[in-house]
Amino acid sequence: MASKNDEILIVDDEPLYAEMLSSTLGEEGYRCKVFTHSGEAVEWLGKNTCALVLTDFTMPYLNGAEFVQKVKERHPNLPIVIISGQMNTRDLLQVANLGVSLALEKPLDKATLVECVGRYAKPSAPSAKAVPAQGAKQGAAKVRQKQSADVPYPAEHLKTSQASEDIRAFLQSLWDAVRAHNGATLALPLGGELELIVSDVEQWFGLEAPALRLSPSMMKIDPKTFEGTRTLVILDARYAIDDLHEPIAELRGMLPKEMPLIVLMRSDNAKPSGDLPLVVLPPLAQRIGDIAAYSRTILERVAERDALLPDAARLLLNYPWPGNYYELMGALRRAVMVDATNLKIDAKSLASAIASGHGAASPAISGMSMENYLVAAQGRWFEAKGCADVNAAARHAAWTT
Repeated sequence: MASKNDEILIVDDEPLYAEMLSSTLGEEGYRCKVFTHSGEAVEWLGKNTCALVLTDFTMPYLNGAEFVQKVKERHPNLPIVIISGQMNTRDLLQVANLGVSLALEKPLDKATLVECVGRYAKPSAPSAKAVPAQGAKQGAAKVRQKQSADVPYPAEHLKTSQASEDIRAFLQSLWDAVRAHNGATLALPLGGELELIVSDVEQWFGLEAPALRLSPSMMKIDPKTFEGTRTLVILDARYAIDDLHEPIAELRGMLPKEMPLIVLMRSDNAKPSGDLPLVVLPPLAQRIGDIAAYSRTILERVAERDALLPDAARLLLNYPWPGNYYELMGALRRAVMVDATNLKIDAKSLASAIASGHGAASPAISGMSMENYLVAAQGRWFEAKGCADVNAAARHAAWTT
């Protein structure tokens, strides 16, 4: 079955809402197939495919989780977006773990809908508007790795989440690169789960921990340092100014063959380092299955598995997480610590925990401290989501400093 990059499957038992989605996307140049019965949609997908599925969660016959499971059995890599306003914490985490790409909340505004669809599908006709959807930029910028059909990566006992299609493709590409080239160029977003990835590479290739970490200013080292060891070597070139092509080639010549080299690069400055293939870790916001998996892990450690109230779970899965994995871990820990006697986390306490931490800042921002910029930027996001009362004093201080 050939993929149809412009066709969207819409499944909603409310005919008017389904037609509204179809009409909106039709204006943007997409072709839509609408079903109001989840069983009929599953039957159609048994003989056809599409670029993206948009589905309600609370439906007769098959609920959202059951529908997603049946779709994934037939099309494991097909992107699915849940649109619903009636999902509790367990529902949200369940569908995320089944491989849902996004979970959006009703009512859904047009701009958000078009942006999200643009990540996974391409319109066949020009939009009714001259202004391109924001999602087109994000979709073009998003780098996906193609899974190798050669040797699957060892998936047992990994610390890195494997809940999303993107992270599985990333792990496969990293495995392939290190096997074939004894190393990789790793493009990492700020706050990405580097420690988990390093641990998994060490496990894959039987390397000794800890890894040897180098900076561009500390690449001239005695080769005898490597005698009798099988260690992963990490060169942190995320903030390097000079071209490191020749120094990296020299370093590669010094390293024994049994010692892989990973060169760290920023996501916005990503290019292969010599013969080391580029492998890109997608931002956490694009991997809601991994958000759910990491959240479950930390909540099992410090609180309860079902500690999130529904409004907090929706915030968790839809917040952009500019600081990625480490911002997520810190926010959940702080949310639990707010009131140790009450292990249930609501949206307000989670929002406050996020705002009191550190995310990622654009390098173009100037004129205020990094900390104050982060508080202010996150405050704007909360206000847009209707959480205007969260950390208002801190946001005011940030903008007046």
